[in-house]
Amino acid sequence: MVEKQGFLAKLRGSLPSLKSAEKRVGEFILGNPDRISVLTITEVAGSSKVAEATVVRFCRTFGFKGYQDMKISLVRELVSPVITIDETLNEKDEPQDIFKKVFRSHIQALEDTLSILDERQIQKAVETIRRAERIFWIGVGTSGPNVIDAFNKFSRLGINCLYHTDSHLQIMTASLLTRKDVVIAISHSGSTKDPIETLEAAKRAGAATICITNNALSPITKVSDIKLFTASRETKFRNEALTSRTAQTAIVNSLYMSLAFNNVKKTLSNMKKIEKAIVIKQY
Repeated sequence: MVEKQGFLAKLRGSLPSLKSAEKRVGEFILGNPDRISVLTITEVAGSSKVAEATVVRFCRTFGFKGYQDMKISLVRELVSPVITIDETLNEKDEPQDIFKKVFRSHIQALEDTLSILDERQIQKAVETIRRAERIFWIGVGTSGPNVIDAFNKFSRLGINCLYHTDSHLQIMTASLLTRKDVVIAISHSGSTKDPIETLEAAKRAGAATICITNNALSPITKVSDIKLFTASRETKFRNEALTSRTAQTAIVNSLYMSLAFNNVKKTLSNMKKIEKAIVIKQY
């Protein structure tokens, strides 16, 4: 079940994982959010070409009691809406226009992500990482660079951590973990087999599992103890993969700073040791 807060942002990310009938309901709502408040469940069902029971099932998928509950939540969300930025790029755009649109799309992704993050899941993630003896970061493809960045940051805290972007090394390492360890998987789609299989292996070994994904209904959430969601919008050139990485980085940075401030004295001490060690690398 997902939180009601930021329903539209969660719906955008979860749309690919919905069954065809429920997906039509989701597409209708995303295309007509301002009309829902005046439409009956019968009208929404008719416009989506589905049965009323499908609309109810759709609402319950997102944690609502029913259609009326979803409608009320959506109206509240639209009272103070986040301004939707049109970041669609086209071949007629000048470089300065492209820069503005790309920057704004990243800002939008950060705003949307902040609106859907669950405070309880954030607290659980920070506490789980703080207690862990070892942190294992995993990700493949475009998630790989963020995994490496996360390893670099958390290593500076003096935390015992490692990472792999190779699927075979991931699952091999996961099989040797213990209940004192935690695995953090970064996956935009949440449907890539490699990180899912690695989390399954980690759970069998007793380790805690955390995912950072854009899709609240994706398979990776089913093998994750803690779920942190990003929110990015699809565009003509699939720019969402880029904006999602920005949101992923923001979550990693927030986790990093939360751990850093958990023990400021140790953090400052580690920073001084690192600065002293790498000074010989500078001219």
